[in-house]
Amino acid sequence: MPLVLAVVGIGLIIAGQLDLGRTPTSSLPPIPDPTKTPLAVVSATASSSAAPTPSPSPTFGSTANAVQLEIRSVGINVRVFESGSAANDDDPGLAGAYILRDSSQPGRGTNSYIFAHARNVPVPLFKNLWNVQLGAEVRILMSDDIVLRYRVTEIHPNVSCPDDRAPPIPPDAEPLALKYAKSDCSEGAAWTRSTDHERLTMQTSQGFNRNWGELIIVADPILPG
Repeated sequence: MPLVLAVVGIGLIIAGQLDLGRTPTSSLPPIPDPTKTPLAVVSATASSSAAPTPSPSPTFGSTANAVQLEIRSVGINVRVFESGSAANDDDPGLAGAYILRDSSQPGRGTNSYIFAHARNVPVPLFKNLWNVQLGAEVRILMSDDIVLRYRVTEIHPNVSCPDDRAPPIPPDAEPLALKYAKSDCSEGAAWTRSTDHERLTMQTSQGFNRNWGELIIVADPILPG
């Protein structure tokens, strides 16, 4: 039940009508390539048996927090925050993307549910998720400067999670997937649940309120190699 209530609260209103022809860009720097662990080079003249100290490499099992998310292929580059209240789940504001209160930080070996408004002003948030394609790379910068990399593996439009506080979608605009969907939020809530493997789940709205359906993007980890 807490998960269902949390998901029902995420009212991600689009603002395409507010873009006013502007093409805003993120002020954040690009997330760099992950630092690879260098191979140890054995020297025949080495007098010390001490092993070389490797540079940090991206691993899943981090205890740090996510601070930035980037999908270069669609121009998304946003700050990441942890939602700390039901009010923030209900309206995440425009500072960036948020990790759902009852979800996990990335890199902890389970599902991390990250959501943001489908807006491009005052800074680009998750509106460009509408254009993401399978195979797109997602990068997460952690607070310890480790970069986690994911690959988009699933795209799910028209995920139902109705909200009786908002006006319903007009019947002539309602896709069949929503017209015949369940009347509760169980479909939307299912994507917030923890998993037994590392996964990134990104969510934004498809219309003027959540009754227009949600867009769910799933990304699986790219293991260091």
